[in-house]
Amino acid sequence: MRSRAFLAAWLCCWGALGAFAQDASPVKLQVVPSVSRATVGDRLLIRVVVELPPGVTITPPLPIPGEGSFLSLDPVKSPDGQAAPNVFYFKAQAFETGNVQIPALSVEWKKADESGTATSQPIPVEIVSVLKSPQETPADLKPPAEIPPPPFPWLWAILGAVLLALVFALAVWLRRRKKPTVAVPAPVVPLLPPHEQAYREMERLLAGSLLREGKIKEFHVELAEIVKRYLAARFTIDALERTSMEVFEDLQRVRVGSEPLAVAREFFGHTDLVKFAKHLPVADEIRRSVDRAYRLVDQTKLSTVPDSTQGEAAPAALVAGSAG
Repeated sequence: MRSRAFLAAWLCCWGALGAFAQDASPVKLQVVPSVSRATVGDRLLIRVVVELPPGVTITPPLPIPGEGSFLSLDPVKSPDGQAAPNVFYFKAQAFETGNVQIPALSVEWKKADESGTATSQPIPVEIVSVLKSPQETPADLKPPAEIPPPPFPWLWAILGAVLLALVFALAVWLRRRKKPTVAVPAPVVPLLPPHEQAYREMERLLAGSLLREGKIKEFHVELAEIVKRYLAARFTIDALERTSMEVFEDLQRVRVGSEPLAVAREFFGHTDLVKFAKHLPVADEIRRSVDRAYRLVDQTKLSTVPDSTQGEAAPAALVAGSAG
C-alpha cells in the first residue's frame, strides 16, 4: 500500500517537473485557427506564431502525429504576402462531421550551447453538416472558389506579330520583284559641239573676276584648260593629262596643219611662261593669248559645208575647218 502511494507521488512530481521544464522553454507556440466551428468542406487557415527571445534560432513548425481524428496540415504562404520569420500558416480541410483536432506542433530551437523542442497542444474543431436542422434544409453554401484566369500569352502574341510582319514584308518584296518599276529615262540634253562649248567657257572666263582681282596666273591656267578640253573633245586625244609639249606632239600626229600648229606653239609657250616661270604679262600680252585661243579653235573646229552639186542643201558633212 505504501509502495503504491510512493509511486503515485513520484509520478506526480515527475509530471510537475516536466510541465515546469516545458514552461521554462524560451520558445512558445501560439496556434490560432481561423474558426473553431466549420462546415464540411470548409478551408481552415491556421496561424502559428512562435514567440522567441533574441539570439534564438528555430526550425519551421511540424505537426506531431497522434491517434484520433486529426486534421492534415499543409504549409501555405501568408495571405497578405508579408512573410515574418516567426509566423507560419497552414491550411486544413475536413470532409466528415464530428469533433476533430488540429494536431500539436513542434519547433526545434537553439541558442548558443542550449537547444530544445517547444510544442503546442492539440486544438479541437467542430465540423458540422451543411444541413441546418432535422428538416434537412440545406444551409447557405459558400460561393465556389474563384480560379484566376490563365495569364495572357504575351510571348506567343509578340512572336505571332513578328511572323505576320515578316510574311507581309516578304509578300511586298515578291510583288515588287515580279513587277519592276520602269525607270523614266532622263530627258536627253543635246550636247554642244566642242568649239561651241569652248566659246562659251572662254566668254564666261572673260566675264569673270580673275583679271579684275589681279589673278593673272589663275586666268592663264583656266584658259589653257579650256583649250585642252576642246582639243581632247575635237581630236579624241588625252590632252588634259599631258604637258603642253605632249599636246603639241599629239596635234602633229593628227595632222591639224601648219598654221594651227604655229598658233598652238605660241599659245602654250606663253601660258607656260605665266604658269611655271612666274612671268607677269601686260594687258596686250593677255589679249594676244586670248586671241590665240580663239584662233586655234576657229582654225580646227568642225563646220558644215553645203553640197554645190545639188540644187537643195545637202545633209551636213563634218569636215575640218580652215586647217582641213
